Amino acid sequence: MIKQFLVLSFVLILGFANAQDKIFWDKNRKLEWTDFQSGAKPTGSKTAATTFCGISYLLNSSTKKFSSKQVKIQSFFVPFKSWAHLEHKTDVILMHEQSHFDIAELFARRFRKLISDKNLDAKSLQKHYERIYDDYKAYQQDYETVTNHGRIRDKQYEYSRKIDEEIEELSDFKI
Repeated sequence: MIKQFLVLSFVLILGFANAQDKIFWDKNRKLEWTDFQSGAKPTGSKTAATTFCGISYLLNSSTKKFSSKQVKIQSFFVPFKSWAHLEHKTDVILMHEQSHFDIAELFARRFRKLISDKNLDAKSLQKHYERIYDDYKAYQQDYETVTNHGRIRDKQYEYSRKIDEEIEELSDFKI
């Protein structure tokens, strides 16, 4: 029932949406149903909600070579691209959608860890991005499969705890 539209976008200089159009991940700020502001439900969709989240990076360098310290990586949620079916706004579905956003943060931290203390150029950064993106897609798909799109409650709770633990394990790479 819950189909996820996921976007992992790594953006140089500017994102596709302004910063004020995004909610950046914060451990003290969980998603609320009011954050799901899109009125456009995908045609023929039987999903309960759609979370539009991803990872962006901002490169602050005018040179071809740069260090990881010049790359700002953030996970974000886009309210005007995310929606929820009025009849399916439950705590479990909201937890499921929050976990998708949490997975974006987990992979933002993995990306920060992967490039930490490295000297980079655009080509090497792209290779690291591709590795993270592939892992991110696989993780999101496994999450959907194991929880059956949030329908299997005990698996949903278990997977959400797993994601939280993995985020905490990478606390050295939070921003």
